[in-house]
Amino acid sequence: MSVVMEDGTAVDTAVARRLRAVAALSGRILASRLATVALQGWCRECGLADGPPSVRLAAGASPEPLDADSLRALGGDAAGTAFRRVEIRIGGLAVADAHNWYFPARLTAEMRGRLTTDCPFGEAVEALQPRRRTVLVRRAGPEVLVDAPPAARPAHVLEHRAVMELADGTPIALVHERFRAVLVW
Repeated sequence: MSVVMEDGTAVDTAVARRLRAVAALSGRILASRLATVALQGWCRECGLADGPPSVRLAAGASPEPLDADSLRALGGDAAGTAFRRVEIRIGGLAVADAHNWYFPARLTAEMRGRLTTDCPFGEAVEALQPRRRTVLVRRAGPEVLVDAPPAARPAHVLEHRAVMELADGTPIALVHERFRAVLVW
């Protein structure tokens, strides 16, 4: 059975369901100050996992070069940033991968220390009450959301890039987050 999408294309109902799920997940993350909080609620409601968000650090991860748009969003200069690559987990289920470029000098010593643990970035800096300004959203299209065995599914179905800012607009970090297919399959 197929469904006709808004653009007039016909897609399989399972693909249409996944497209709606990707859009809903993206909307939930966009509406939240912290992606991990949105992911925790999503996973609980979808019966995927329950438990607190945590991260698995990629020890010794080398920073990737920032593209021009990301650098511009960070204020044009990445000098003084530190890099952190993590796998975001909810209740033990790996749900996303994130790259963080952050300014250690704009954080407290306690916050910097927490970023060496399994603490998510947003949780570590929560006392600063940062706001999240999304600069890119990229969602998987129907061509990659077709029925397939797990090994043939895409690794990620959604990407967000966001700047974490203080109330005065000072950037404290840039995050590139890629959300895994398990969230909508």
